[in-house]
Amino acid sequence: MSSFAGLCSQSPACPTRSSRAFVWTLFLATLLAGALALAAPAAQAQISYDARYRPQADYRLVDTDRFEWIYPAGADTTTALFQNALRRSFQSTRSVVGTDGADFELPVVVDPISGRANGFVTPVNFRSHLFTAHPTFSFGAKFDSWAQTVAPHELTHAMHFEIDSGVGLGGLLGLFSGDASRLVHGLAPRGWFEGIAVYRESQLEPEAGRLDAPLQVMKYRAALGSSDPWSVGEVMYGSVFERPSRRHYLGGGQLIEHMAQERGSTDFFRQATRWHHRLPFLGFGMALWMGTGQTPAQLSDSFLNEERQEERRRLDSLRQAAEQGITAPTVVASTEGLHVRRPYWLSDSALVAYASGYATRPGFYRIDARSGERTVIGHQAITPGYTYALGPDTTALYFARQHPGLLVPDATTPRTNRLSLRTGEARLLSETGGTFTPAKARGGPVWAARRDGSFSELVTLSEEGAIPQAHRPGLRYKQVAPSPSGDTIAVLANAGGTQGLYRFDPSTSTLEPWLRFEDGTIYDVTWGPEGRYVLFAADPSGIANVYALDRRGGDIRRLTTVRYGALEPTLSPGRERVAFARYRHERFELATIPFRPDSPRPVADTERDWAPRGGVLMASADSAAGGRTGAKRRASGTDGAPQDAPPSGRDAASLRAQSRPYEAWRHLFPRSATPVLRGAWDLLGASVDGENLGLGPGARISGADPLGRWAYNVRGFYQADRLWGDVSVETGLVPGTPSLTVFNGPVEAVRETGAGPSRLEAFELRGLRLGVDQRFVFRKNVYGTSLTAGLAGEYRQSRPITAGGAAEAGFTGRATLRSDLTFKYRVQKNIRDLVPNTGVRLNTSAEVDVLPPTGATPSQYLQQRVDVFWPLLASHNTGLRTSASFLTQSRRSFFDVQSFVPRGYQGLDRALPGAGNHLRLGAKITQPLWYIDTGSVMLPVAVDALYGYGLGQAQYRVAGAGPTLGERRASVGGGLGLRLRPFGGTSLNLEIGVSYRIDARGENRWAPHLR
Repeated sequence: MSSFAGLCSQSPACPTRSSRAFVWTLFLATLLAGALALAAPAAQAQISYDARYRPQADYRLVDTDRFEWIYPAGADTTTALFQNALRRSFQSTRSVVGTDGADFELPVVVDPISGRANGFVTPVNFRSHLFTAHPTFSFGAKFDSWAQTVAPHELTHAMHFEIDSGVGLGGLLGLFSGDASRLVHGLAPRGWFEGIAVYRESQLEPEAGRLDAPLQVMKYRAALGSSDPWSVGEVMYGSVFERPSRRHYLGGGQLIEHMAQERGSTDFFRQATRWHHRLPFLGFGMALWMGTGQTPAQLSDSFLNEERQEERRRLDSLRQAAEQGITAPTVVASTEGLHVRRPYWLSDSALVAYASGYATRPGFYRIDARSGERTVIGHQAITPGYTYALGPDTTALYFARQHPGLLVPDATTPRTNRLSLRTGEARLLSETGGTFTPAKARGGPVWAARRDGSFSELVTLSEEGAIPQAHRPGLRYKQVAPSPSGDTIAVLANAGGTQGLYRFDPSTSTLEPWLRFEDGTIYDVTWGPEGRYVLFAADPSGIANVYALDRRGGDIRRLTTVRYGALEPTLSPGRERVAFARYRHERFELATIPFRPDSPRPVADTERDWAPRGGVLMASADSAAGGRTGAKRRASGTDGAPQDAPPSGRDAASLRAQSRPYEAWRHLFPRSATPVLRGAWDLLGASVDGENLGLGPGARISGADPLGRWAYNVRGFYQADRLWGDVSVETGLVPGTPSLTVFNGPVEAVRETGAGPSRLEAFELRGLRLGVDQRFVFRKNVYGTSLTAGLAGEYRQSRPITAGGAAEAGFTGRATLRSDLTFKYRVQKNIRDLVPNTGVRLNTSAEVDVLPPTGATPSQYLQQRVDVFWPLLASHNTGLRTSASFLTQSRRSFFDVQSFVPRGYQGLDRALPGAGNHLRLGAKITQPLWYIDTGSVMLPVAVDALYGYGLGQAQYRVAGAGPTLGERRASVGGGLGLRLRPFGGTSLNLEIGVSYRIDARGENRWAPHLR
C-alpha cells in the first residue's frame, strides 16, 4: 500500500488517508462478490488450443536465457538481428513496463509467411511472432533495422502480459492457467496496450518512434488542431469508421508520455494494470483511477488542455519562422476521409492518383486538375506507401499488391502488376514474390525492389523471374524511379537508420550514394520532365515538406511550408505546377502550387555522395554501442533508467551452430489445467422431475506447440457415480487442420409427454468425430473472393441411463455427416459501410444420417442462404441487401429455426417451420445515422455507430407445385441499431425495432423485436 500512498501525496484527486480503509473494504467486498458471481462461469469457460497449418519448413530451435527462438533454416541473419534487438532492450523495457523479469520466458517465432511487416504477441499459447519482411514504406525510417523497429515493441506487449497482480481474478485464474491470466490482461483497452509499446519504442532512437516520427506525429497534431480533438476514450480504442484507424497507437502513446512526464516515471502503468487484472469486471476506469490517482474525466481534461496548448504554441512558432508564410495551395480534391496519394501528371490538365475514402472505393483514378472530378481507372489494392509508377509512355501504371496464399491463413507476398490506363485491366508482370515499387524505364526493363530477409535488393523483372542488379547488402529499399531517359535509376533506400537517395547506373551496374539530409529523412522521389529537376519530400525541419533538386546547378530548394505534412510531389509536363498530397485531419488532399524553383532560399544541410558505411549488417546489430542510441528524448521520466548492455556478439554463424531441429512433441506439456463443473448452469434453471444427474466436478487439460503443429484438449469429470470425459487432437501438418475427438459422456434432455408434466431423461453418449476445416482465399484485392469449408463425420452411440449412471437399455448407433460452407464472391466494403456494398455471399449448412439406427428414418436437413449486396446508394454508405433462404428438414426444430422465422414471429410456436421444405425471402436497407466511433474508459466497450434499418421478410412452405401462399408468414419493420465492440474486440450489432405482421392469425399485428 506504500506505493499507492506515495502516489496519492502527489494528487489532490486521490482518496485521503481516512478513506483508504473504505477503499480496501470496498475492494475486498467487490472481490468476494465478483469471485462468487464468476465462480460458475469461470469453471465452465475454458481455453481451447488450436492447430494452425503452415508450409512445412526446416524450423530450427535455439534456447537462450529469456527467449526460445524458433525460425526457418536460412533465416539465421534475420533471427540474429531480432535476438540482438531483444537482448539490448530487455532491461530498459522491463523498467518501463514494471514486469518482474526473474522468471520471464518467451517463445519467439521468426515468421516468413506474411509479406506484411508486422509482429504480434498472443496471450493464449503465449508467444511472439516477428515477421521478417521490412515495411515497403517509411515507417521506422530512423531505426537501424527492421528488427530494432518491431522486436522491442512486441517485447513490451509480452512483458505487459506477464505483470503479476497477486490477489484478484487474474491471479486466481493464473493458478490453473497462465494463459488464462494473460487473457485477462488482454481485456484492457487497446490504447493502453499500444500506448505503452509506442512510448517504449520511442525511447530507443531519437526521433524514430511514433511519438516523434514526423509522418506519425502529423496525424496526432492534425487531430489536436481540429475542432474535434481525440478524447481519452477515443485514444483508448482504435477507430473503425474514422481516419486514421490507428489513433490508439498515436494517441495512446501520447497519453502514456503525458502521464509519465507528470509523474516522473511509468510506475502508474504497472499499478493501473495490476488493478485491472484484479478486478476486470469493474471496468478500466476504476483501475485507471486507482493506478494514477485521477478520475478518467480529470485525466482527459488535463491531457487535452496541455496537448492543445502545446499545439497552439507550435503553430505560432511555425508561422513566425516561415519566411514566405504558410503555403496556401490550390486544393484540387479534398473531402472528409478522402486520401489522394502519389499523384502523377498525365497532361497539364489531368492527373492520375490512388484514392480511397469513407465512401470511395480504393483504386486508381483520373482527376481533372481544375475541377477535381474523379473518374475511376481500376479498383486495385496496393502496398503500403503507395509506391507505384507511371509508365514512360503514360499508357500504363506499374504497382505491387499483396497476393494471398490459397491455403495458408494470412500468408501473403507482394507481386508486381501492370494496369492499362485505357482499359483498366490489370495483369501480373512476374510470378516472383517479394517484389514491390516497380517502375518501367524508357526503352528498358521494369525495375523493382525484392525483399531479402529483413532487407531488400534492386532487381529487374521479366517473365522468367527477377535478376539482381546491385550488390549492396544491408539496404532497405523504399522506391525505385528511372529517369525520363532511362540512363539513371534513382533509388530511395535506408542504410542503418538514415534514408536518402542513391543512383544506379545501368551501364556500369554501380549503385552510389547521391543525396541525404544530415538531420532528416527523404520519403519519396520523382523526376521532372526531361530529368533536370528531381522532386522529393523530406523532413529536416521536423515536418515533411516538398523539395526540388536542380541537377544542372545542384541547388536544393524547399517549395512548401505546411502545418502537418506534404508528400509525393510531381512536376507538370510544362513545368508550371507541382502537385502533391497535403495532410489535414482525416484526409490527404490533392493540392497544387506554382513551380518557382528560384524563389526560395537554397537548402544547405545536406550530404552529397557520402562514403557508405562498411558492414551495414554489423552496424545494425551493434549500433547500441554507437553514438545515436545514447541520445536522450525529451523529458519522459525514464532518462535515469539503466542503459542497455551491448550485444554479446552472437552472429548468424554462431546461431546456426547452436541450433537444433524443432520438434513439436517437446513443447506439448500442458499449458492449461482448469476446473470443470458440469451441470452448474442447471442450478439456475427451473427444476424438472426425472433423471437429474447433479453436478459433475472435473478438470480440463490443454496444450499446443508454438508453431501449432499439434494441439490437444483432454477433459474428465465425475458425474452420476461414473467417470466421463473426452479427448480431442488436432494437427496443422496438412491443410484442413484435421481433428479427431473421442467422447463418452452423459446428456440430459427434457421430454414433452403431452399427457402430463415434462420429464428429464438422461442418456449416455459415446463415439468419435473426425473433422477438417479449411479457408481458401482465391482473391484478396479491393474485391475479395474466398471459401470457408468445414466437413465432419461422426459415429455415436446412445443409451438411456439412470441418475446413478446405470444402463436402462442397449446402445443404438448413428453415423452422420455434416458440412458448412461460406462462399464470398467479389465482396467489398468501404470504410464507413456497415454492410458490404457489392458482392454475393452464400452460406450452406447440411447434416445427414449415413447410417441411421435400425428401423429408424434417416434424419437430414439442409439450409442455404444467398445474400446479394447492391451498390445503388454506396455513395451514401447505404447498405442494400436482398436474400433468399431455403430450409429442408426431416423433423421439426432440427436446428435453431428461430433464426429462420421472419422478424415479429419469433416465439410464436405456430410460425416455426416444421418438417418439409421452406423458403424465406427478404430485403434490408441499412443507413448509418451517427458515426460515434469512441470508447468508454469506465465501461469496457467501444460504441462505433448508430444506424437505422428497414426490412421486409416472407416465409413460405414449399410443396411440389411451389410456394404455398396460404401458409405464408410475412412482415415488414424497422428500427434503430447500435454497433458495439465489447472490450474493443469483435463488433456486435444490437437492433431494437417494431414489426408489422402481415399474416397475423389471432396475434397482435404490431410486435417489438430485439436482436
